[in-house]
Amino acid sequence: MSTSVNPPRSTTGRTFARHVAPFAPVALALAMNAAPNRTTHPRPTEPAAATSPSGEPVFVEPCPSPAFPTDVVTGMDDESCSVAGSGGTETWQNEAKNNFCAAGPAQPITIPEMLKLQTQVQQDSTIPFGSPHNHPLTPTAGPARDRGHLVALGEGRKVVLQGFVRVARQESAESVNCGNKVPNQPEYHDIHISVVQNPDDAECSGVVVEMVPHHRPSGWTQANVEAVANVHAEVRVTGQLMFDSSHTPCINGVANQGDPARTSLWEVHPIYQFDVCSQASCDSGATWVPLEAWKRP
Repeated sequence: MSTSVNPPRSTTGRTFARHVAPFAPVALALAMNAAPNRTTHPRPTEPAAATSPSGEPVFVEPCPSPAFPTDVVTGMDDESCSVAGSGGTETWQNEAKNNFCAAGPAQPITIPEMLKLQTQVQQDSTIPFGSPHNHPLTPTAGPARDRGHLVALGEGRKVVLQGFVRVARQESAESVNCGNKVPNQPEYHDIHISVVQNPDDAECSGVVVEMVPHHRPSGWTQANVEAVANVHAEVRVTGQLMFDSSHTPCINGVANQGDPARTSLWEVHPIYQFDVCSQASCDSGATWVPLEAWKRP
């Protein structure tokens, strides 16, 4: 797929707890007690958590106050799909993609800074990335299982990015959302959003931010994000910094065959909050409104 009057504040990254068994209450309780507290934006009243047929929670985060965009349970949260998604070789990356436990407040980040992080990854031959069929920039294809080097670079930090939506695409079945085990409907899949520095910049110059289907507000739709892009309104995206190691970035301004266009594989994923500038200038914090409350001009 800049900063406002309510400036994002600094945070330290923390390693996302791995392999928390959703059906092991003792282990989950220990992880939750260890997780730091943080301030989140107001959300609707929380209903009962989604449960499996056995009555146990399914989508469980290892922290006491996950920064869900809304606590309203979606159709995806009613499915038997945990933070590990379909598991397998993508288990660790899926857990990273579903991490709503990044501690706030958020640190500002820019597209050039995300490109610099990409360069740092490419200088570390121990970090695999790229598809199994085509990975010209690395000796080993992704996904990265050991996320330690990525965490050291910033994966797991809460960040905020400002820019303009170049394009929004509705994704289909993916391992992170349990593939074909869930209904093939938009509300069960990610929304892939390209964010660029200026409205008319090429997609290869931007980065990706992702709206995931878990606890997603009903107003977070591909059509609504595209409406923002059409009027060239600036956006402010808050969420977790993560590295999508299953792809390759653009090379010399051209998308790698089979990969989405972007300058860096570092993403804001998942998105915790998506705000739109409602006026010509975004110097005042009062001009920022949540996407779900934004009115098309």
